[in-house]
Amino acid sequence: MSTGRYLTLLIGSGPSRPRGIQGYGLWRRYWSALLGIHLPPLDAPDPARAPAPPTRAGFVRLPRFDRAALRLAASGDPERLTTGWTSGDRAYTVRESGPGEIELLVHVDHDATAELLPADVTTDRGTHPYLLVFVPDDPHGSVAALRLSASFLDVATGPVQPSAALDTADPATITRSVAATPDPGMSGWARLVAGRPADDPIARVIRDAAG
Repeated sequence: MSTGRYLTLLIGSGPSRPRGIQGYGLWRRYWSALLGIHLPPLDAPDPARAPAPPTRAGFVRLPRFDRAALRLAASGDPERLTTGWTSGDRAYTVRESGPGEIELLVHVDHDATAELLPADVTTDRGTHPYLLVFVPDDPHGSVAALRLSASFLDVATGPVQPSAALDTADPATITRSVAATPDPGMSGWARLVAGRPADDPIARVIRDAAG
């Protein structure tokens, strides 16, 4: 971030940006400027403060990961914010992953490479469904990952589904999920494509989304 843009965000000046920082404390302004997060006017709706959307039956909701709020609450200045929870046989990690990005990792202690993990994810851009694919993770477990550009992440994960569930999945959900899968998770999508006929429409959706 340039010095000029940083100062603009910090003090709220600039003809093209509304002065949403009025009413915020200096510490909140500092972290929002550093992280590149625009603070909305205090009397405007803030997506990060909105209630979590309804949780579907059978889904488990994780605590919200709000980058700015966690920075304010952190002792010291951690290089990368990371939080973790365990639910059943799943270990969840949510962490910062580069400028403006948040990454979700889901680890299980068994071979889950034939399974898909559905997730409802809410960010600054609204709530959308995703499908996470598992890849092998040493020494004998599996891990699924999702990486999104967001200032906060609100996630609910559901019961695993067999990979055959792709046959009835919404193509838009598949496209969105592939685009949000970081390496080495893409090998999981490549494996699913390899197991389908070359002219299979689902395989074509995955290949197109992978670029």
